[in-house]
Amino acid sequence: MTSTMGTSTSKKRLRSLSFFITFVFVFISSASYVASAASSLEEAGALLQWKTSLQDPQSQLTSWTSLHSSNTTSPCTWFAISCSTAMSVIKINLTKSGLQGTLSGFSFLLFPNLEHFDLSMNSIFGTIPPQISQLSKLVYLDLSCNRLNGSVPASVGNLSNLAYLDLCRNYLNSSIPLEMGNLSSLVELYLNTNNLTGSIPSTLVNLKGLRLLYMYENMLAGSIPLDIGNMVSLRNISLHDNNLSGAIPVSLCDLRNLTLLELYRNNLSGPIPENIGNLKSLLVLNLMENNLSGPIPLSVGNLSKLQVLYIRDNPLSGSIPEVIGNLMNLVVFRVARNNLSGYLPENLCKGGKLQYFTANGNSLIGRIPKSLRNCTTLYRVRLDGNQITGNISEDFGVYPNLDYINLSDNKFYGEISDKWGKSLHQNDRSPKPCDRSLPPSLATLM
Repeated sequence: MTSTMGTSTSKKRLRSLSFFITFVFVFISSASYVASAASSLEEAGALLQWKTSLQDPQSQLTSWTSLHSSNTTSPCTWFAISCSTAMSVIKINLTKSGLQGTLSGFSFLLFPNLEHFDLSMNSIFGTIPPQISQLSKLVYLDLSCNRLNGSVPASVGNLSNLAYLDLCRNYLNSSIPLEMGNLSSLVELYLNTNNLTGSIPSTLVNLKGLRLLYMYENMLAGSIPLDIGNMVSLRNISLHDNNLSGAIPVSLCDLRNLTLLELYRNNLSGPIPENIGNLKSLLVLNLMENNLSGPIPLSVGNLSKLQVLYIRDNPLSGSIPEVIGNLMNLVVFRVARNNLSGYLPENLCKGGKLQYFTANGNSLIGRIPKSLRNCTTLYRVRLDGNQITGNISEDFGVYPNLDYINLSDNKFYGEISDKWGKSLHQNDRSPKPCDRSLPPSLATLM
C-alpha cells in the first residue's frame, strides 16, 4: 500500500515538473518571439526613417511602407531586404537602385545582425559615418561606384568579421587608416579609383588571408611595404597609377600564389628583382612606365604560365634574354622604349601564341629570328626605331591575323609581301624602310 502511494506521488511530481518545463519553454519562446518582433519593428522603423532622407526616382522603395498600413509585422518582405529565421535583417542589397542621399540618417546600431550591406552603383554622397563599425556582424560591405567623399573612417578596422570591402570609384581622400590592418578576416579589398593619399599602411601585411588587393588610380606615395611577402594568400595585386617610389620589395617574390601583378605608371626605381621567377603562378606582369633599370632578369624564363608581360617605357638595359623563349603561353610582350640592345631572342614565338609584340625605340640589331617568321598568330607588331637588318621579303612570313605592323627606321631591304595587305585593316601603316614600290594591296591602305 505504501509502495503504491509512493509511486503515485512520484508520478504527480513528474507531471508537475513536466508542466513546469513546458511552461518555461513556452514562456521563453514567447519572450524570444516578442523580442524578435520588437527588434524587427525597430529595424523597420530605422529603414523607414532612412528612406525619408533618400531620393528614389526609380520608385524602388515603394514596398518600404509603414507596418501599420501594410498589416505586416516585419520588413522581411520588402524590396532588397533579407531576414534570418528570427526575422532580423541580415542583408540589404540596394545595388543599382538609382538612390540619391547620404548614410548620415542610417541607424547602424539598430542592425546588430546585418551581414551583407550593398549600396553599390547609386548616387550616395557625403562621408562614411564612423558609426558603421556598429555593424559588428558585417561580412560584406560594398559602397563602390557612388559619390562618397572624406576619409575612410578608422573605425572600419573594428569590423572583425569583414571578408569583403569595396569602396572603389568614389571621391574618398586622405590616407588609408592604419586600423585597416586589423581586418583579420578580410579576403578582398578594393580601394581603387579614389583620391587617397599618403602611403600604403605597413599594417596591411598583417592580412594573411587577403587574396585580392586593388588600390590603383589613387595618389598614394611612398614605397611598397617591405614585408608584403608576408601576405601569403595574395592572388592579385594592382597598385598602378599612383606615385609609389623606391624599389620593388624582394619579399614580393615570395608570393607563390600571385597570378596578377600590376605596378605600372608609378615612380618605382632600381632593378626588377632577380627572384621574380619565383612567381610561377603569374599570368600577368605589368611594370611599364616606371624608372626601373638594369637587365631583364634571367629568372623571367621560369614564369611558365605567363601570358602578358609589359615592361615598356623603362630605362632597362642589356639584351632581351633568350629564356623569353621558355614562355610558351606568352600572348603579349611589350618592351618598347627601353635601352635594350643586342639581338631578338631566337625562340621568341616558340609557344605559337604571341599576338602583340612591340620592341620599338630600342637599339636592337641583327635579323628577324625564324620563330617570328613562322609566328602566324601575330596581330600587332612594332619594331620601328631600331637597327634590325635583313631582307624583308625573306625574313617575314605570312601573318593571316596581322592588323598593324611598323618596321620603319631600321635597316631592312627588299620587297613587302603582297599577302600582308589581305589581312591589314587599319590605315596607319609604316612599312617605309623599303627601296621598292608597295604592292597594290598595301597601297590601298596607305
